[in-house]
Amino acid sequence: MNERPVILLNFANQQDAHLDLLKEESSRLNDILSLAHDQGSIELYREENVNVAQLIKALNRFKERIIVFHYAGHADGSSLHFDGGTAQALGLAELLGQLPNLKFVFLNGCSTQAQVDYLLEKGVKAVIATAVAIEDNKALLFSETFYSALANRSTIDSAFQFAVGGSRTNFGDSVKGRIFIQGEEFDRSATMPWGLFLNKEARAVLDWSLPTYVTDTGITPPANPDYTVNTYMLDVFDEMCHYDPKLKPLAEDSFSGESDDRLSLALIIEHFPWPIGVQVRLLLSKESAIDELSMERLEQLLSTYVYTTQFLYYIALSQLWDEKRKSNITVRPYLMDLLHHDARTYQHFDYLKHFISIVQLLEQENKALFVEEFGDMRRAFEEKKEFYDAYLYLESLRAKIRQQTPEQLAAELPQLCADGEYFLSTILIKAAFLVNYDLLTIRDIRVISYRYQDPKFDHYIARLNAKVNDLAVSKALQARSYKDYANNASVILSRNMQDPKDFLNLSPFIIDKNAFGEGMTEDRATEQQLFTYAYREGEDFRYFSTVYSIYRVHERPKDQLTTASEQPRAARGGRDRRRRSSRNRRRNEEEPQSPLDILKELFSLFEEDFSR
Repeated sequence: MNERPVILLNFANQQDAHLDLLKEESSRLNDILSLAHDQGSIELYREENVNVAQLIKALNRFKERIIVFHYAGHADGSSLHFDGGTAQALGLAELLGQLPNLKFVFLNGCSTQAQVDYLLEKGVKAVIATAVAIEDNKALLFSETFYSALANRSTIDSAFQFAVGGSRTNFGDSVKGRIFIQGEEFDRSATMPWGLFLNKEARAVLDWSLPTYVTDTGITPPANPDYTVNTYMLDVFDEMCHYDPKLKPLAEDSFSGESDDRLSLALIIEHFPWPIGVQVRLLLSKESAIDELSMERLEQLLSTYVYTTQFLYYIALSQLWDEKRKSNITVRPYLMDLLHHDARTYQHFDYLKHFISIVQLLEQENKALFVEEFGDMRRAFEEKKEFYDAYLYLESLRAKIRQQTPEQLAAELPQLCADGEYFLSTILIKAAFLVNYDLLTIRDIRVISYRYQDPKFDHYIARLNAKVNDLAVSKALQARSYKDYANNASVILSRNMQDPKDFLNLSPFIIDKNAFGEGMTEDRATEQQLFTYAYREGEDFRYFSTVYSIYRVHERPKDQLTTASEQPRAARGGRDRRRRSSRNRRRNEEEPQSPLDILKELFSLFEEDFSR
């Protein structure tokens, strides 16, 4: 018997008072929550045009399992208006009060606050309701933003605050929302339409979030009795050769002319962009803990998956930001979720789903994808075949290792590692086209301009690719002259390193710390220091180095960077002392802005642009 907890979504329209956006709300909430349903952590039950009889039937059918009751439609202080009739508030409160596992009720209709007392008195733990009439578009935005945060494992408290913030961002500071404890007086002014009302005996429900334990998806790879560690990774190299045939001869043994698996695996590392290649390098390590079917290997499989999907997501997000600035396309609030990560929700964030959502939006807006192959990934995801199965399995596995200890997983570790590698290879095969793109760091740009001649722009630029035994900075960091200039102190994605005028800037999501220092155009930086944005800490932003497992990097302070840190001063030496002594002579000059402050400004600009 399926005992998954149930989210019950109810939508009721009326022919004589039609809500134009109600069907859109139903569709969006279904889209937001359906992946949790597919992953097995919840069961989503949605009724459109529900009537009272259907409602009572659903409450009885799922009585023990309902955790969320959502209603959207017309309402007043004493009833909810359903198709063909009304449900009286007092009677409905009695029914909902008998649901033993119900966490909250969301009444997304006009003036539902008068029903709150009934619900709390009958034992309902929490209710989201309104005191005034709510416009259709505002009701839609609030519920969409709330459930998108909840789906990303935010607590009820933080999801509510996020929804309030999203509404204020879109509709102005007059929109407010508050949390009330049972018995407190509620402000009925039109400037504060939403309230989260708590039963005085159940305040702890504020810390509740959607369940993360994922039941067995039933997805398994084809049987492979000959499996050994890294067997499936060789399929990734075969797909890379499809996009770049020049790779295949490089994997052949110079004496026998036959393919050498070791060379093939090394070429995977070197020809994926740095964030993916470094993680694959860790996975292919011959260290005993990783080279065995162990917990360490399982974590590294998942770390490679997370960094891969994070990289794809930041590429798509960077293009969306550019397109937003060009044509002010409409962006849904949940696409700013990354600004509201904390150390806990970061561990749950579904990068691949957000990546697919951005690609869908760009295509709907008829925008040419900077990475054309993203369209193929989107189609493969929507087909719900092998690529989608790999996504479901790996997200389920992420949840599983959060919930269970290594001791609890010990018996099934060999199979989990084998299956995990198979499905990770499925994801990497779909991303193999990245062999034809260059991830570049631009440390500095110098303008060369002679009299009566067009200027040239010397870019101190290097390709960001790892090698099996080398994480040092590229020895090829040299000046390349172009007629046009790119963005310096940046990490960019280019289709052609020889002519990077057509590029995508990935700042502030991916940064090269070495580019922050002075003198980095010389060979003064000896180690690559590429960092990716992880989560927010108040007004500051934390980054993690890409050279360690996502499950270990938080334990290494030196491999973290926050915008609250001191400005990096690499390669300054004695010159820095001379600068400090000279500042007294330049008191009226403006101090140069810290690169870390610039990162904070970029995040503020991103939030401002996406809120328009």
